[in-house]
Amino acid sequence: MVCRTLSGLALLVAVAGVAHAQSATPGGMPPPSGMSLAAMRFPQPVRVGDLLHRDVLRPVESQEVLGRVRAVVRDTSSNILVVIDFGGFLWFGSRAIAIPIDAMVLVGNDMEVVAYTPAQLRKFPTFEPAGTTAISDDAVIKVGLAKPSH
Repeated sequence: MVCRTLSGLALLVAVAGVAHAQSATPGGMPPPSGMSLAAMRFPQPVRVGDLLHRDVLRPVESQEVLGRVRAVVRDTSSNILVVIDFGGFLWFGSRAIAIPIDAMVLVGNDMEVVAYTPAQLRKFPTFEPAGTTAISDDAVIKVGLAKPSH
């Protein structure tokens, strides 16, 4: 009986450890307030041309603008990346970085980066178009939706 109880306890600890190690959200970060996990798991179809030139925000009340969508591309592994002009002051001194589409959501007329902090984005390499293919403006891709966090 004791052996069976210990085996059950060991199984419970192992399952809890596996469940804790797996994340249901991109980048392992919890969704911002006002956004459900369902929005990140079940993205909605959006035309690529409708994403271009949108502001990219942090998912916090201050809604700091991190950049603006420049392009949407597909890499050699068929991953969809959103290329944004990141940093600088009023876009002067900004540089292009590519963020995975599943790390972003649509919020009204803007996009939010939900899986990376600004400090992490600063470490992203400057985007080089070699090895990527631009996705046409008429193509439809899937993007998570969220309610404004303010």
